[in-house]
Amino acid sequence: MFIIDRGLARESPRMDTATDHSAGSFQTENGGRPQLSFPLFFIDFEASALTLESFPIEVGIAIARGVEGTIETWSTLIAPDPQWTLDDQWDPDAERVHGIRRWDLRHGLSAVEAMAKLNAFVQPNQIVWCDGGHYDAHWLGTLAIAAGIAPAFRLGDIGTMVRTDVEICDLYNAALASSLPPHRAGPDARRLCETLVRALTRE
Repeated sequence: MFIIDRGLARESPRMDTATDHSAGSFQTENGGRPQLSFPLFFIDFEASALTLESFPIEVGIAIARGVEGTIETWSTLIAPDPQWTLDDQWDPDAERVHGIRRWDLRHGLSAVEAMAKLNAFVQPNQIVWCDGGHYDAHWLGTLAIAAGIAPAFRLGDIGTMVRTDVEICDLYNAALASSLPPHRAGPDARRLCETLVRALTRE
């Protein structure tokens, strides 16, 4: 669990890469192939730049509550916190990828509002999967510190997890390769969530 101490320098939430037997994790039976456990949660960020000094500008979450159910998606732009120096950490190349302009962020939620929404969507101590590794951990940590609200959930590295099963890994990677990422937080989280459900159900 990531604990905020405002007296400390900015740090990132821990990435949980171990198999965990809570809801939303991969579960194994007798050491066998990972089994799908619902609900599954995915998170994705868009950021001012692809660096570990950049700031989150959009966050999205996708939730699969069952194999047949509709995947729920929520996302929001994030209004810059007054402590964030976007002048130093705004990359025009990143803007061309995600298409979000600095002016668009005036419509975003504050860090407090965005962090509270994320915690409201996810059960306490739930694993939320991501594919951005330490970048996603950094952006979540940056958002949490600006909000003064610790994430109630843990981040899980989906790439590490799917590699526990060769067949699932191949299916997952093949499905990802068949579609281009939208490069917006909500649709990207949904794409990852749909891809994992398809891989684990062998669709």
